[in-house]
Amino acid sequence: MRGWILAIAAIAGSVPGVAAAEAIELPIVPGFWTNDTEKCASVHHGYVFDGTRWGALYYYGPGGTMGPAAELQPITQTRTVEDGFTQMQFGGYDGAGYFRVKPLGTDRALYRVGAPFREQIQVMDEPLIRCDFKALSPKMQAALRRHAPNLAVR
Repeated sequence: MRGWILAIAAIAGSVPGVAAAEAIELPIVPGFWTNDTEKCASVHHGYVFDGTRWGALYYYGPGGTMGPAAELQPITQTRTVEDGFTQMQFGGYDGAGYFRVKPLGTDRALYRVGAPFREQIQVMDEPLIRCDFKALSPKMQAALRRHAPNLAVR
């Protein structure tokens, strides 16, 4: 997943800054989302949708001992695309790469990233689960409080 976090950062990093966004409608609920192979109590990386922004939130280094790092970008637009996905747009960017999400039931989603690679688009799908704030480790709870305080439920 780290490689994809870097790809996301590279694409999103080319987006010009925008003013605070209004609430964005995605077909998933706001929260902390991570790979469906992870356990919420021990996860140290995932994605945040806080109602206006999407991006990675993670600890890095050996065993996730450093950080947290947040790469959250304001979502400026969404649109429905093929196969039931909703595509997110950041800033004025709508180039070759894309970020899409599709609900798969309660607290489950499929996250699809299309990243330019040589002369094609490399597509990667990640099945995600939403972690309840209280199920996260104290360390991840602190990261959410710092970077997405409206998701921190006490």
